[in-house]
Amino acid sequence: MKLLFKNTTTYSKKIYDDFLNFHTKKFSFKYHLFSLIISILIIFLIMIYIKNHYYGLAIIFCSCLTSFILYRYFHPIEQVHKEYHSDKITKEQSFTFLFYDNYFKVYNKAEYSIVYYREIHKVFETSTFFYLYLDNQHSLLLDKSNFKKGTPLAFRNFIRKKCLFKYKLHN
Repeated sequence: MKLLFKNTTTYSKKIYDDFLNFHTKKFSFKYHLFSLIISILIIFLIMIYIKNHYYGLAIIFCSCLTSFILYRYFHPIEQVHKEYHSDKITKEQSFTFLFYDNYFKVYNKAEYSIVYYREIHKVFETSTFFYLYLDNQHSLLLDKSNFKKGTPLAFRNFIRKKCLFKYKLHN
């Protein structure tokens, strides 16, 4: 396979903070809307059970509502805290991305992975980064200024073709 693009990005706290700001702006509305709808549905069930004198079930659903709200609030905080204190951020690990026609490789000093383009969930381009989302919670960050082979413009055209309908330019 012929190497098409090569990028080496060092993950630092500043880069991660920028990514968190982007991610929060992009996905917080959907996250909060989903939480609100589920909470309203559970409250509706609680009111029905109280009206019909099923107090035991109402108490169970009250505890479910409390657990759901606490989970939706504290779980993202815990994930960010865990990631923020991971080795890749605190030790500023470098990741090298090698792009080929059908897949790309991601590696650091310890390990490597192969990712096929069909596995990419979404691609966002900002003025300084490409964010390749593998799912809603995991993404790869490519600094545009660190392309060792190829250019950001050529990579944009390439990734748009590979991830048709998944690519979005975000300013």
